[in-house]
Amino acid sequence: MGLRFEYDFYIVRKLASWAYNLPDNIDFIDYWYNLFLSNSKILLDEPDEGNLASFGVNRWRNDFETYVDNYTPKKGEGFDDWAREYFATYSQYLVYELQTSSKEIAELYGKDMFEWLMSHYNRFHTFGSNLFMQYFIEEWGLPPTIEKPFRVVNC
Repeated sequence: MGLRFEYDFYIVRKLASWAYNLPDNIDFIDYWYNLFLSNSKILLDEPDEGNLASFGVNRWRNDFETYVDNYTPKKGEGFDDWAREYFATYSQYLVYELQTSSKEIAELYGKDMFEWLMSHYNRFHTFGSNLFMQYFIEEWGLPPTIEKPFRVVNC
């Protein structure tokens, strides 16, 4: 049982689609931070456990908000569709590149990192993953158990 530490196109796209389709009146950063802490997200990254890759976006959302983690979305800044999609994609890159579960990333870096990530949308949304990871590591460092990112060759 191990996380998929490769760029799983379908997981990244489904997370982006989920983010894209969330309501506009929620605190999006709080939502995504809590998603990273949730059991639902662990199941997304551990397809042998829950095989959620085969489930629809609405099932994921309902499981996260209602059945699994009892999370009630806060009112707040929802950001535009493209910013949410960028955020979901780049936050998932962290899971794959750092070879660390989403829960551990959220616990290690905290909500401040998620706010930082969204605040850099105008800069990072045009970057590839290598350059993004270079900036991320300079700002936040690596988890203590990781010597270098998994796939990045230029960091």
